[in-house]
This record gives sequence, C-alpha cells and structure tokens, in this order.
Amino acid sequence: MKTGVRVSSALSNALLFCLLSSFHAAQAQTASTTGNTTSTTSGTGEQLPTVKVSGSRDNHATGTADGYVPVTSVSATKTDTPLIETPQSVSVVTSDQMIAQGAQTVAEALRYTASVTSEIRGASASGAPYLFSRGFYLEQFLDGARIPSDVSFGYAIPNFDPYGLERIDVLHGPASVLYGQANPGGVANLVSKQPTTTPIHEVFFTTGSHNLVQAGFDLGGALTADGKLSYRLTGTGLDSATQVSGTRQKRIYIAPAVTWKPDENTTLTILAKYQRDPDVGYYNFVPAVGTVLFNPAGKISSHTNMGDPDFDHHSRTQLSVGYEFEHRFNQVWTFRQNTHYTYVKDDFANVFPYAYASGSNTTLNRYSFYNHESVNVFNIDNQAQAKFATGPVAHTVLAGFDFQRVIYGEDVGSNFSAPALDVFAPVYGNNSMPAETSYDHIRQKQLGVYAQDQMAFGKWRFLIGAREDWVDADDNNPVTASYQAQSARAFTWRTGLVYLFDNGIAPYASFAKSFDPQVGELYGGGAAKPTTAQQYEVGVKYQPPGYNSFVTASLFNLTEHNVLTADLDHSGYYSQAGEVRARGIELEGHASLSDNLNMVLSYTYLNDVTTESNDTATTIDGTSTSLQGKSVWGIPRHTASAWLDYTLHGGPLRGLGFGGGVRYIGGSYDQSNSIHVGAVTLLDAAVHYDTGRHWLFSVNAKNLLNRQYIASCYSAATCTYADGAEVLATARYRW
Repeated sequence: MKTGVRVSSALSNALLFCLLSSFHAAQAQTASTTGNTTSTTSGTGEQLPTVKVSGSRDNHATGTADGYVPVTSVSATKTDTPLIETPQSVSVVTSDQMIAQGAQTVAEALRYTASVTSEIRGASASGAPYLFSRGFYLEQFLDGARIPSDVSFGYAIPNFDPYGLERIDVLHGPASVLYGQANPGGVANLVSKQPTTTPIHEVFFTTGSHNLVQAGFDLGGALTADGKLSYRLTGTGLDSATQVSGTRQKRIYIAPAVTWKPDENTTLTILAKYQRDPDVGYYNFVPAVGTVLFNPAGKISSHTNMGDPDFDHHSRTQLSVGYEFEHRFNQVWTFRQNTHYTYVKDDFANVFPYAYASGSNTTLNRYSFYNHESVNVFNIDNQAQAKFATGPVAHTVLAGFDFQRVIYGEDVGSNFSAPALDVFAPVYGNNSMPAETSYDHIRQKQLGVYAQDQMAFGKWRFLIGAREDWVDADDNNPVTASYQAQSARAFTWRTGLVYLFDNGIAPYASFAKSFDPQVGELYGGGAAKPTTAQQYEVGVKYQPPGYNSFVTASLFNLTEHNVLTADLDHSGYYSQAGEVRARGIELEGHASLSDNLNMVLSYTYLNDVTTESNDTATTIDGTSTSLQGKSVWGIPRHTASAWLDYTLHGGPLRGLGFGGGVRYIGGSYDQSNSIHVGAVTLLDAAVHYDTGRHWLFSVNAKNLLNRQYIASCYSAATCTYADGAEVLATARYRW
C-alpha cells in the first residue's frame, strides 16, 4: 500500500508541475489581453494577491466565478470566502462549463470533477442519481438546504435539470459542522439561477440521439425602473428514448424566482422549482457473466431491456419552494434567514433479474418489485455574521442555528416468481403487481447550533468551527408490526490554516469531523449511535496573480467509524464495529488562459477500503467472503480527465469554437472483490458557433467512440451498462 501511494504521489507531482508550467507559459502570451483586475486588502492593511473578477453579481447566495474559474464560494463556509482562503478542497462547476460540455444532468455536469464518481449506475443514473465523493456517498443540497439525496430515501431523490443551475459547488469531505447530519463524502450544493437586474433573454432547442427533443427558456431582468424588484424565469421540457429498448425519458421543469431589494442593506429572494418526470428513464441491471465476464452464449447487448416494458414504470414529481433573506445592520452585523421546503413523490415498478437459472447461461430468473415513496423536507437556517478586528487580527464570525424536519413514507412489494427471461431472445409480459410486503413511515427532526470564526493575520488565514446537533427519529411499519425510535446527539468541529504567498501559492492544512444517524437494532435493545468520520487534509492552492486560473492539489485521510455490521454473537442483530477508510490524492485545475482558451484538468488517486467488518459477500463462484480488507465496490482507484475549449475571436471565423475532452475511469471491483470491472478511456467533443447576432449553435458528442462498457458491479447479478455514444445539436437565440 505504501509503495502505491509513493508512485501516485510522483505522478501527482508531475501532473501538478505540468499544470503550473502551462499556466505560467500562458501568462506571457495572454498578458496583453488580460484586464479588469481588482486588488483586495486584508483587515490589517496588507495587500493580497491580485485576482481577476468579471461578470460577478452582488449576491451572497451564489459566490462568484469568471467563466470556468471559480473565485469565491459560499458553500464551504456559508460566507462569501475566496476559495484560495478556504482550507479544504472545493470543486466548482460553473454554468459556462455545463453549457460547453452539454450536461443534461447533474451527474453529467460532475464528470470532470476530481474525486467524484457521478455515474456509478451508468445508463441507469437517471433512475437512481447516486453521487460519490472520496468513495463515500455525496449529499446533495439545493441552495444550501438539504434535499432527500441520501441512499436511505431509496428512489425518492430529486434530479433537478442543470439548466436551472448557476453552478454546482462540491465541498469534499466532512461537512457536518455547517450542514448537520451528512455522509463523510461531502456536500454537492446545487446553486439556482438567481434574479438579476441585467436583462437575460434566451430560448433554445436541442435534438439528437435517441430521438431527443428538448426546448427551454431563461428570462430575467428588472421589474421596476429603480431595480428594486427583479425576476428570473427558467423552464425546459424534454422527450427522449434511451439506449435501452422500450424505455423513455420525459420531463417538464419550471423555476420562477423574484428578488426584492428595498434598500442597499436588505434583500429578499423567493425561489421555486417544479419538475415532473412522467418517465424517469431506464433503471435495471445486467449479470456479470455475459458483460464483464465471458459467456459462451455471447455478450449481452446494452440495448436489451432486462425488465418488462409492459410492466415497468417510473415517474417522479419534485417541488421546492423557499426564500433567502439578508439584512445588513451596519459594517459589522449581518443577519440571514434561509427557508426551503422540498417535496418528492416517486412511483416505481420494475422487474429485476437476480441470477441465471440453474445450468443455464442464457435464462435469467427475475422478481417483480414496486416502490412508492413520498418525502417532505423542511429546512430553516438562521445566521448572524459579524466582521470586526481585534488588534491586527480581522475576524469574520458566523453563528447560527438550523432546523430540519423530514417525513418519509415508503410502500414496497416484491414477488420472486416473475417469469424468467432469455437475454438473447427476450419475450416480455405476464407480470402482475406484487402484494405489499412493507410500509415504512419515518419521521425525523434535527436541531443544530453552530459557530465559526475566520481569522486573518497578515498572510495567514485561520478557520475554526464547532457544532452541536440533536436528532430524533422514529420508523413505524404496520405491515411488519415493527417500530423503532432513536435519539442522538453529536458534536462536530473543524479547523484549518492557510498561508497566502505573494506569488499566488497557498498551502493549507485542515481537520474536519462529521456524523450521520443510522437505524439498526443492537442486541439488548440499544439504539445505534450515529456513524462518525474524521478527515485530515493537507494541500496547496495556486491562483496566479492577475490571471484567471485556479489549481488545487490535496492529500487526505478520511475514516468513518461506528458503521453497522453483523453481530457475530447474536444472529439478526447489528454491532457497530465497522470501519471504512479512504486515502487519496486530488488534483484539479480550472483556467481561462485567454479569451480564447478554457480548460479543466483533474486527477484522483483513491484507496478506499473496508478496514473493519463482520459482513460477508458472495463471490462469483458462489462462496462467501468477508468484506474486511476489501475495496469498496464501484469506486475506481485512478481517474483522470481533461477538457479544452478554444474559441476564435477574430478573423473570418470569428465566433467559431472547438472543445474536446478525455476521461479515464480506472478499474473497480464488486462488493466481494471477485469481479473486476475494467478501466475505460472516453472521448467527448464539441463544436460551437456564435454568430454575434443573437444566434448560437453547438454540437456536443459524448463517448464519441461509442465505447460499450460496464460502469460498475455490486454483485454477480447487479452490474450496470454505461451510456453509449450521444450526439446533441442545440440552437440558442438571445436578445
């Protein structure tokens, strides 16, 4: 293990050297075209490195970015803090990057983000949009408020259209000190498009692979002459087949927003989103034999439907509404209150395969399954911020308390006598809705209080924060006649240190903790304690003074404790002896090296291992093996990506641009580590043309070489194909 880390460190250092060299080389060529720079001064009077800022808005909720390059982020500290002063790895995907890459989902938007495994379910990701960061589940938040994205919510996970987003911020690692209960992988904060006084008028139409048809609009501007009232209205509709026969995707999305700014010190923004997916898309599995493993009968096609088009159905309705209020009392004190309510209703029925019939390598045994869910999540977050100085030390102090309320219902039925399927000559039909087998009604509430101090002393930046949470939850299941209740209390904290060199280099170190409640029955009747995690991280950030680029290199050690695992002394009960550890290296660079060239580069080495467990998994040959010491399923050890976009701004071809990307996804294993999923290299491409007179045209190709590959395997029966080639053409009209 140590040898592997040394080799990866050398590779990471070489990649970082190449990144920095390319940035410095570009500086000499682009100095004449770079302008609009501003300098900032610390509370002690010292001048900080000059950074380029353009196109930013005075809006605390979003943070700022320039093209592909993030400048500040609210998500990492709940204050508008420069990323170079944040002692933790933060990735940002801007709307410019999402548009250039033609992202159709949040998962696609995160394809080029370091350490994020965004499509572990491959072509089935629309049905189960699970995201992972640093090998752990990545929580999704909408405008800083938790939405039901945890795997404990089954399929009732919102999958908001990225066209309605301004940016996606990914805070890697534990985030409980600001957001309460959360998996240790981190937080992906989806930042909505905000009202603006600058007029925005856009309509678009997209068509392409799988007979996709999509249209949408983005409108915004001032509603009153004095600009005190402004709006944003975004909408889109989609209808498409998928690469799997007999399945479709349909979507309608509308997002109105209004901002009232009665004076320079007060802002109230009301945000709403409604999305209806009458057809969510395909969600199913294929066996390992016949896909990643040899099958003498042949290879299973990625177009074959393993379910039943006459029976399968998946629809989702999601609604979010809330407000963001801010009032600045004076130069010291600011108060904010953010409130959000999210509702998700998911209706799912499917036929799943679970094993080849005895003695056959063509016929799969299957079971029918339905899952009807609804979840209501209410969040309110109250923040008081104070900016002041104590001698030579400048402080930004944040104190707050938040409350979350979750009401969740899940109705489930299954039947393991569904008709078998010949995967090479499928015949569908004869499936009926199974009887109800379970109904869970879960209620959960969480109250948290937190405090944070960001201190500036000369070129030093120091952060420390702490939080206390109280969580109560109960699960009532009248079908199985069971009831569980749990109360938990958790203390989390984080700290970090950054030093800002004049040349734009900023080394940092940090420590952070997180917690996540879990439900499990321990022997003797005790309630399971929350899992806890701790992360040590060191790294360096680089923002060349006066140039629009940003690089982060980090090393981390993240360990999760108190994981539920089988109680070997008491059958049917759990113990909390489980532990999972992730160690790795992340490199990520964003740069707009000139008005012509934008790029995104990333590399991740991740060693994600279950270090303690009493659980077992079934290997491909049918034997049982312990999970202890095994790599976590579906998580590649190495990933790398690069995206370049070049646009001409002069000459007869002015407005014409070309983009290209390469993504390397390393090999991974199933849960038992007996099935290896091979590595794959994918190519993406784009061509775009801005006429300079309202019209913009683009063509995006994803997986250009149409590589047919398996995204991941959980077991011998549950592997998923990834998306094949997809080409989309878009016309935009702006006025």
